[in-house]
Amino acid sequence: MAQRNLGAVRVAALLVSASYGVAFLLGSGEMAVHAGMAGSLYAIVTALGILALGLAAPTLWRGRQLIWDVFGERYGPAVRKLVALLSLVWMSGVLAAQIHGGIAVLVAVGLPATHALALIAAALLVMSSVELGMAAMLFAFCLMGTNIALLHALIQSNGLSVYLHAWPSFFREIGNAPPAETVVTIAAIGFLVVTGSDYQQFVITARRPRDAWLGCALASVFLMVTGFLPAATVVAALHAGRLFGLMDAASAVPWIMLQTGGGMGPLCIGAILLAALGSGTAVTRAMACALEGLRPVAGRHGHASRILIIAIGCAIASDGQAIVTTIVSLNVVYVAAIGLLFVLHETGRQVAPRCAPLMMLSGAATSLTVTAVRCTGVSSIPVWLPLPAGLAASACVLVAWRVELLRRRAQS
Repeated sequence: MAQRNLGAVRVAALLVSASYGVAFLLGSGEMAVHAGMAGSLYAIVTALGILALGLAAPTLWRGRQLIWDVFGERYGPAVRKLVALLSLVWMSGVLAAQIHGGIAVLVAVGLPATHALALIAAALLVMSSVELGMAAMLFAFCLMGTNIALLHALIQSNGLSVYLHAWPSFFREIGNAPPAETVVTIAAIGFLVVTGSDYQQFVITARRPRDAWLGCALASVFLMVTGFLPAATVVAALHAGRLFGLMDAASAVPWIMLQTGGGMGPLCIGAILLAALGSGTAVTRAMACALEGLRPVAGRHGHASRILIIAIGCAIASDGQAIVTTIVSLNVVYVAAIGLLFVLHETGRQVAPRCAPLMMLSGAATSLTVTAVRCTGVSSIPVWLPLPAGLAASACVLVAWRVELLRRRAQS
């Protein structure tokens, strides 16, 4: 774990960089093409999740333990490694989304997709080695430039009123969306923000507890203010007819930047790309930490580990799903596996150490199976089903374990 030397502003900048990446910026824009201001769902849930993380920040800072360490102390080394492995699963989806969006940015400026993939992978490898404090300042400047460019594009499309009325439009359009899908998306994103190691790592490396919770508060406010900008810009551009000829919804935001930026267009694209890479950098670091937890000797070969991690992200990025969908689909596996166990742990309920890994494996396996069946098209399974199915399987294991325990006590 890095030294505790981050002030509140740097903690906030790094938390924002872990959020304000491809899913926040391009993913929100991609969703807005089809769902209007409801496309800001990822951004708003992330902001609220970071605010909740701030409430737990002092405890996290004092414990100086990521979630797999906490579970490892309570349930044993097998559970610790299993949580780290499952963390690699959901973080792979996040990293893949960053790579997918980075490719969309470069393709929008005319680079072939294969060349764009190689360039994004190389950039992530380089930036994942940058010192955290320096990275915080770099991403802060890029984010400032990105938001200025988005605001300029919004004004050019006469869309300022769209942004000012964002909250009412957001609630209205969320209300029109399928409720079950919305609830699953909120759970999949919010749970990972609070418990994800890519966010917790910055809280733990704060200089003081005050810097930890204040950094969370600053990041949440920033994301609340800027969270509607991507979707509002896309909605305004749609109304102004600026997205005519757009082939890929993921490229909506860079497409708008190139159209409205004039000579500043390439500079705006560069700022967006660097801001997006900030999220990929944070996830790559967290995945390397999880991999080290699974196999401690991996820490001696950090460079090779990061190459492997980025290669996995590149492979998943070719799945053809929407950016936010890629993240949510793998987040769900993680939440289904440890969600019930986490709630029981936080409420002080006792779970036998031998039962805990069975609950996790059952939840993950069930969620993955339902997802696989849905993706194959064999059955018309709802997109929201993998999460409740996995949680139900985990609960069934717990109930069966306790029934068996009661039976044995009755016999003795």
